Amino acid sequence: MSTKLKSLFSGIKTRPLTKSEKILLTLLAIVGVAFLGNQYALVPQDEKIQELQVEKYELETEIMEMNATLRRENDIKKEWEMLHRERNQILSYYFPTLDQAQIIYLLNDLLPEEQVEIADLNFSRPSAERLSEMDVYNMGISLPFTGDYSGIETMVRSIETSPRRMMVDSLSLDRGDDNQLSGSMNLKVYSLEGLAEMEEEDVIFVEVAENPNQGTLFSSFDGFVGSTGTGTTGGTGGSDGSGGTDGGGTTGGGGTAGGGTGVDGGTDVKGEVLHSFEWRNYDFIPSHPLVRGQAEPTTIAIDGRYAMRLEYNIVGTEEENRAMVDITSQDIELKFPPTELTIHTYSFTYAPGTVGVRIINQEGDEEFISVNEGISWLGWGRTRINLPGSVAEYPIKITHIYYEMDKGRDDFGVLVFDKLEAIYPHHVDSAYEGTKSEQDRIFYEVKPGDTVSTISRDFYGTLLYKNEIMKNNDIRPGDVLPVGKILVLIRR
Repeated sequence: MSTKLKSLFSGIKTRPLTKSEKILLTLLAIVGVAFLGNQYALVPQDEKIQELQVEKYELETEIMEMNATLRRENDIKKEWEMLHRERNQILSYYFPTLDQAQIIYLLNDLLPEEQVEIADLNFSRPSAERLSEMDVYNMGISLPFTGDYSGIETMVRSIETSPRRMMVDSLSLDRGDDNQLSGSMNLKVYSLEGLAEMEEEDVIFVEVAENPNQGTLFSSFDGFVGSTGTGTTGGTGGSDGSGGTDGGGTTGGGGTAGGGTGVDGGTDVKGEVLHSFEWRNYDFIPSHPLVRGQAEPTTIAIDGRYAMRLEYNIVGTEEENRAMVDITSQDIELKFPPTELTIHTYSFTYAPGTVGVRIINQEGDEEFISVNEGISWLGWGRTRINLPGSVAEYPIKITHIYYEMDKGRDDFGVLVFDKLEAIYPHHVDSAYEGTKSEQDRIFYEVKPGDTVSTISRDFYGTLLYKNEIMKNNDIRPGDVLPVGKILVLIRR
């Protein structure tokens, strides 16, 4: 084989390279190495450097944005809380699921039973409705009814102001021979099922009538006055309007409607209820930004169906640290000095703050009047408001109810107000219910992610107290707990 290769190359004539050719070949080799090095080493390296520089610039930009974001941390937190509050408010307008029990429970609370008679409730099958590229579930409800015009108007307004979104789909009316109206109203309720994450409470809380006071079977009727018996002085009515029994008579005179005090052998003295707190929309007004809270209706009431629940969280940094509720729209005006003006206040625990009212006299001057300096009772207390005694200052208007803390002191909690009552005839003042042997109450401020179930589990180690928490705080199945809401819990 090697012999053949030699014979093959033996035919090629070669000569020694000259010096110039060697130099040229050397230069050619150098150029080739330089080209290859530039092509496969320097160019990729340069491109990589440029990519790293671009990436460095982008990272520096992100760092600047992060620093700017960190500088806005407090503002972002406030914006997040506001958006979370708006989200919870939007979710609270709808039913979590189309549960007939929850709907019936709400309608039973809204419809005026005394003025309108509801013959039946007919539910349609749930269906989906296309709204803004979303399938929203809804259910139709048919309500046949009979009643007078004012009652039907009240019914429609109640549906309109319902805390859960309901829509009057159709309304038909016919006049009967007895000037009564009959007809049918079709409602449509909407649910966010499948659109928002909402915890479904598996228990429907239904309130029942509770009457711990002993008395006759007829004592629950408005205007009922028990017999006076032979005693010389009737029993003193309780702060909730229930008559006493310690005067020798069968029943003292305090009626449920007026909340008066039994006097002179059971004579019933009733005042004029200036405000029963059945109003659903209250305006909470803080005296400065570090005073937070809200005012809303509650079924923990001493008179009627609702009372007003005031939640407050006060940081006492200013001279005036007031959590106020505006009741100007109720147009509460006193044209003459009453013998006594009282308000009922429910306290869950002792509190160091001052309860008061704001008034405006006929000259437009405002005055803050202290009702109680410190809450020294548990349960319902009936307290007197000392208004100006000079007739020249009347008429006066009561515009606000407030809870106030002194400068340098902080407090948070819940108070319930009901039945602002003016009494003009003579009466016997009723004292507080006094310290009740109740379990200790504590307050808890709702944090992000809290539910009734998690609160019950975290505080008590069991889910058995969900209904108790819901009842004490007017929470209904499906309600979303807004961050910052103050709950009343029983210490165990």
